[in-house]
Amino acid sequence: MLKLLKFEFTRKKTVFLVACLMVILGEAYALFKYYQMDESMRYFANNEIFGIFVAFLTFGFGMLYLVDIITLLRQDMFKQEGYMLFMTPFNGYQILGSKVIFALCEGFFIGLIYLAIVVANGKIMGVTDFGFIYEFGNLDANEIWMVIKGILVGILSIVEFALTIFLSFALFKSIFTDVRFKGAITFGIFIGIILIKGQVLNLVTSLVGNSMDLFNASISHVNYVSNIHMALNISMGYVLVMSALLFAMTGYLLEHKINL
Repeated sequence: MLKLLKFEFTRKKTVFLVACLMVILGEAYALFKYYQMDESMRYFANNEIFGIFVAFLTFGFGMLYLVDIITLLRQDMFKQEGYMLFMTPFNGYQILGSKVIFALCEGFFIGLIYLAIVVANGKIMGVTDFGFIYEFGNLDANEIWMVIKGILVGILSIVEFALTIFLSFALFKSIFTDVRFKGAITFGIFIGIILIKGQVLNLVTSLVGNSMDLFNASISHVNYVSNIHMALNISMGYVLVMSALLFAMTGYLLEHKINL
């Protein structure tokens, strides 16, 4: 598994360097345009400018991560068929597992860069001192556990999303060969999987007598925290089971139906 991860990081080295260079150039350009503005505009519309900057940054990093997850397995299945098992003699499940772990590591790395840029630009623009970060030290054990659950749900959701994309590719590759409009068909399969997962989630929430509307509970409600915990538990259980199913199905197709 470590050899597979090393292989993934090695072949992405150039992509990472180019991405970092683009981020540095983009940051320099953004600051240049910011200081070109009239000083009075910067003073009165600072929060709005910062909000627009963060929105563009979020979109850019999100798209970068999405595209890279898509290419993570696509190029192995559609462009370089038959080479992976010769370079890394492992089964399909191990190859898939290494790609999921790599996607998580990459997401964590991108997230750190994103937060660093947001905090640095917030300081430069004088929007906030980010003192709210220190308020996390005042949370009680119940609230800390709730935050941990939320982070876990977020991480597992990334895994599930990546596996959904991988299963779309695997289904296409195992069912269709030498057809036109590969992208459109694969996207259609992806949407189909998303719709099926949505129906499963609706069924689960209806069976346990809860729904995601619990997140909209009034903050003054006495059961607000317990409702949030319940919603997070449902989300975590759903994402765990769905990720396991997606992994099993994709791994099976990679192992038995597709020549990697």
